[in-house]
Amino acid sequence: MKLLNQYIDPKDAAEDKSRLRAAGIASRVGAMDPHVIQPSKSGATHTGLWVLADDQLEDAIRILEDPGHKPRRVLSPREIDRLEASMDKQTRAPRRFDRVWVLFLFAILIGLILFTAADYFPGL
Repeated sequence: MKLLNQYIDPKDAAEDKSRLRAAGIASRVGAMDPHVIQPSKSGATHTGLWVLADDQLEDAIRILEDPGHKPRRVLSPREIDRLEASMDKQTRAPRRFDRVWVLFLFAILIGLILFTAADYFPGL
């Protein structure tokens, strides 16, 4: 997966994604960095347009410059759907891990509160 372009307005990124899909290029709209999103001077965040198949990057650049460009490798809508589903699985896995981690820390916090409360209120 390679970064193709960055946008301030997510609508522009979505429009370019649609153009690429119509040309047979798999892409994804997402944050530049999921951990650190730096606000621009206007206060907006940047949205990235990513090409999912690395070998389609050059064709994607050319299509955005010249909509009449024909890519060397055209993916079918079914292949694009599979690539997008694969990327969704990869991005969801860390989120599940994060939820488990948060629940674990929450359980520890509750345990500490109960332990401390037992010291201050011996009748509990």
